[in-house]
Amino acid sequence: MPELPEVETVHKGLQNLEGKKVKSVFRSDKKMRIVSTLDLEELKNAKILEITRRARYLIINFDNKKSLIIHLGMSGKITLQHEFNKLKHDHFALEFANLWLIFNDPRRFGFVDLIENKNIKNHKMLSKLGPEPLSDEFNLSDLKEKLSRKKMNIKTTMMDNEIVVGVGNIYINESLFDSKISPLRDANSLSDAELKKLISSIKKIIAKAIELGGSSINDYVDVKGDLGNFQNSFKVYGRENKKSCATSDENSGGNCLLCKNLIRKIKQNGRSSFYCPQCQK
Repeated sequence: MPELPEVETVHKGLQNLEGKKVKSVFRSDKKMRIVSTLDLEELKNAKILEITRRARYLIINFDNKKSLIIHLGMSGKITLQHEFNKLKHDHFALEFANLWLIFNDPRRFGFVDLIENKNIKNHKMLSKLGPEPLSDEFNLSDLKEKLSRKKMNIKTTMMDNEIVVGVGNIYINESLFDSKISPLRDANSLSDAELKKLISSIKKIIAKAIELGGSSINDYVDVKGDLGNFQNSFKVYGRENKKSCATSDENSGGNCLLCKNLIRKIKQNGRSSFYCPQCQK
């Protein structure tokens, strides 16, 4: 599913819509994850004041004191196109002068919700979110206090959006490898030094993924329809039990890039975890 780096890439791609006025609104008759609180037709003739992001949610603030929250779910994508030639899984679209914002979601796990902007912080999907991973609020003191009560494994725990937002499966796998911490460790077993390493690795991995436009594995594309590139930088994710290849591409093999032992794949709480038993302790 699109995670924070992918949604941030979409957020950046939508910035040129700020100041534009909505000419018309399209909404399919298919049910999505959330039914919009307000009638989406209230967006007609409203002007976009600001487009922001919180965790994996896009927030578009309008001059009529309304805010539109968009979540891409598992397979959603937002593109900007000069024409709206409705496709089967197009469920929402906004028309501007010579431009359309189109939300396509084959699995319909995403949503669009229009609310009064004064209620944004109390929205049920936003009210309990933890700090952004690249913010100063995501630090040793905050993380240590939260993990002190957690007996679950560190990999699953760090995917909890009340701990820190947006560190999805790809990015926690890569961050744990970078910090040399095993995904099997109990969350409350990490030392201060290990927590510092993990925080640093998460910030580094997330920042790099944003720089490279996110990861395209299944459906994700940016607003221009282009693929992300961070998948070409994976050090551990998806590289299990593959033997090294005689090639100039260091990522084409599946052995650990540090010790050459095989990467292992296991399931933790229903999600795939990839790690090097030799390097990650």
